[in-house]
Amino acid sequence: MVLFYKKEVYPELNKSDFKEHILPLYDFIKELSEPFSGFILEDSDLIEREELYPYHNSCRTIAEGIWRYTWDTKLNKYISNPSEFKEATCELYSQVAFSYLIRSFAKDIKLFKLSDDCNTDYEIYTTFLIKNKFQEFSQKYHVIWERCLNLLINRAKSIVETIKLINQNRDKIEKTFDIPISNKIVSINSSGDTHNKGSSVSVVNFEEELRLIYKPRSISGEAGYSKLIEKLNHLVSSKFSALKVLDLGRFGFTSYIEKNEMNKNMKEAGKIAALMYFLNSSDMHYSNIYWTNDGPIPIDLETLFHPKRIANSNLENFNNAYYKIEKSVYGTGVLPIHLIKKSSDISVDVGFTGVRDENSNSPFKTFKIEDGFTSNIKVVWQKQNEIDNSLYNDKNYEKFIYSNCNELIEGFTELYMTILNNKNYFINCVLESFENSKLRYIHNMTYRYEQILRILTDSEPSKNLDIAHMLLSRIGILSMTSNKNIVLSECKQLWNGDIPYFSISFDQNTVESENKFINWLPKSPKEEFIIKMNSISLEDLNRQIEIIKLAFVAKLADPHRDEKILESEINDNFCIDKKTIENSISYFTNSLTQRIMNDRYNHLPKTWIGPVSQYGKGWTPGVLGYDLYSGRTGPFLALLLAGKLLKKQNLIDIAYEFFDKVTKIFEEKTYDLRNVLISGTGAFSGMPGIIWSLYTAGKITGNSKWQSTALKAFTLIDEEITKEKKVDFFDMISGNSGAIVMRYKIQENYSLTEKFIKEKVKEAYKIINSKEGLSSGLAHGISQIMYFFAIIYKKQKLVYVKDLIENIHKIIKSSFTNEQNLIEIYMSQEKNNVSSSWCNGLAGLLVAYYEGYKVGILSKDEVIDIIKQIESIPLSVVPILCHGSLGIYDSLKYVSKDFDEETHYLLMKLQKTTCSPTYIVNYFKEGKGRYTLSPGLMTGQTGALFHLCKLLDVEINVSPLTFEV
Repeated sequence: MVLFYKKEVYPELNKSDFKEHILPLYDFIKELSEPFSGFILEDSDLIEREELYPYHNSCRTIAEGIWRYTWDTKLNKYISNPSEFKEATCELYSQVAFSYLIRSFAKDIKLFKLSDDCNTDYEIYTTFLIKNKFQEFSQKYHVIWERCLNLLINRAKSIVETIKLINQNRDKIEKTFDIPISNKIVSINSSGDTHNKGSSVSVVNFEEELRLIYKPRSISGEAGYSKLIEKLNHLVSSKFSALKVLDLGRFGFTSYIEKNEMNKNMKEAGKIAALMYFLNSSDMHYSNIYWTNDGPIPIDLETLFHPKRIANSNLENFNNAYYKIEKSVYGTGVLPIHLIKKSSDISVDVGFTGVRDENSNSPFKTFKIEDGFTSNIKVVWQKQNEIDNSLYNDKNYEKFIYSNCNELIEGFTELYMTILNNKNYFINCVLESFENSKLRYIHNMTYRYEQILRILTDSEPSKNLDIAHMLLSRIGILSMTSNKNIVLSECKQLWNGDIPYFSISFDQNTVESENKFINWLPKSPKEEFIIKMNSISLEDLNRQIEIIKLAFVAKLADPHRDEKILESEINDNFCIDKKTIENSISYFTNSLTQRIMNDRYNHLPKTWIGPVSQYGKGWTPGVLGYDLYSGRTGPFLALLLAGKLLKKQNLIDIAYEFFDKVTKIFEEKTYDLRNVLISGTGAFSGMPGIIWSLYTAGKITGNSKWQSTALKAFTLIDEEITKEKKVDFFDMISGNSGAIVMRYKIQENYSLTEKFIKEKVKEAYKIINSKEGLSSGLAHGISQIMYFFAIIYKKQKLVYVKDLIENIHKIIKSSFTNEQNLIEIYMSQEKNNVSSSWCNGLAGLLVAYYEGYKVGILSKDEVIDIIKQIESIPLSVVPILCHGSLGIYDSLKYVSKDFDEETHYLLMKLQKTTCSPTYIVNYFKEGKGRYTLSPGLMTGQTGALFHLCKLLDVEINVSPLTFEV
């Protein structure tokens, strides 16, 4: 068999990727044949036993065969009740066999149909399996059969070894854990992930309800932590707790502790977060730290001092933004971490301090059996409960989150300052405690490995070795920038049914698996720890606190606050002087420039850490991408503008570096077009925002090269922009309509074909006539359709486009306008359904109506009516562009070109209140909420910086809201 490119197996790859990253695995993978166990089943008397799940007796038969093959009867004397122990252990084996074989059973029984009764067929088939000793089945599904037996034998041998090791060390166990030698073993629960040929962490239950944790690996991490805590407790007032540990070299035992979720203390959690941060910990999620009566206690410490993910390239910047977030307090796993899938509304918070409630559910699907006791059996994806995964907009919940956040920050700060003031003592304590410690390197997330293991149990790879090898090779997709040795080791371990496990040593830079060298680390865990300790400072403390805040507010709804601005609040004598504006601009430029970080590679533009959208279902701390909404592109454009106005060369140089690198990437084509397209083709969610920003930067500076490069770059996404997609075309943020408007605004000779326009007019009518889920706003509603076609009509005077705009206006008047003559967001009877914002409210509608007015379709009175509506309602007091006061101001300012008298009072009112430099700076200094922590354009600091630059120079027309340049 030769691995060959098959799109169905490798949908993420093109042929060249396959040839470079997957094909080199072939020589190794082809040697991974079915492991021949030499195992033969004996006759079984289990046929008539009651089954708790489909094929239970079939799997029991296999399990009992495994038991007979591996069990040492001499061990019975150490077991409290050998028959019960056998029953429980065989049930564990049975469930493993079920998980491996059920899909093949379900396929095979349909080919075995002997009667017209599906229930009878099940009985006949299962009886045949057992009496035939699975001989026919094992020949047909030979791949999964041998892999399953191999795993079961390994697991069984591991349990036997566990008992032997316990017996050999009973005196030490008694001394350390107070479990008398006379207390026999009742059961061993080893149902977790297996590593290193079937071994897994086990809960050992003894007589008198005594328990112990057996770990079939070095527990020098746990042992070192216990030593460190003993020393650290001399420094702190509130003592840390740790497990009792018996370190026996290649394996060990730790105490069993009970959870107490009622004993949560976020201040103590903050101290644990700080300690895990200093120790470069990873994977410290809710199942690896327990709330207990003695406070939070880490129970699994193999991922202390976790190194940077191994990559092949020597060109990677060591201290880049991705490394910074990986080694931040967020990277420890202690803070809230929301796992969300793009294709699902299901999410779960796996962070230790996260909230897991009725709305929590794993986003990763599991199998469900339907009609399992019949020949009509189906193995299908478990349908996940319909869960409201929208952002939380509950005041009490918000208070709860902020309270947790503040308490955690208090504890984090307390321990951080203690360590900062005793840094050398702490370093020495760590070096002494963890000398020669053996730890774990995690190359890929466990769930990624589980996905591979799961697809290998499908009926096709279960009987076809070539297909199984192809599916196994998919693990290479996750490690295309990593050393091949790692991937080969992953393949071998996965083929054995194990979750891949790699070992590292605290003071060495080697990675091993099964005591064999795999790869080099760029730096040893000890070296990375020293680097971390040399970097701690008050500045770093503040950065980590910002990340803590970002993690906690990830699932809170966007802050919205609308207030009526009273006449008494407006100071007639108030005048914004130039110096105040300049100082305010400097506040934001300093904030942005102090936080700039390198990207992973030198040829890529610099970036920031900030809130990153998770498919529109929340925001998490991460490295900013290139989108115009909240990515790195907007900040550099604003810094360029500010640098020009303030004549600050350092700001200009920073911005020039960004746009020069973007230009070079486009010119030299050092990009992956697939990744570019995956990022999106919406105005604010993908490549168009970069193109518009590059063109705008070129116009600001007179750099024709930037402008021409930007216009050429549009050709990269021409086909994608006009392609049918699942994403709503008429969505300003993620749809293609906004991108097309951008192009109409900056490329004079560009226009859509009339055929395409007709198709989109037809699509628009379908949307507005359905009236289902319609909203009126500019970002996501029908005024976006009006806006889009008004821009087109300016160049292409098509009658049916004019008719569509007029029809949308009629719908807005008839279906969205309430009794107070106010246009609402939704067609509903709910109160407070009126917004002032650019994205969903009247400010955005004003922009759309203004474009309709400029092309002679809508009347002047219609525009004035919306201005009056804005005057009459409470306005947002949050100084951001998207749905805040700055967006309202920018929209009014744009319209004021033709409606100066009508907008003058509103603009003056906003300038003196919620859009004033002092108000804006004070808001962002507060530091509460996501906006104040974001460097981004539409909902962060950059939007404020843009606004202030335009206050300083009223001739500036640049606007990301209207795409003016």
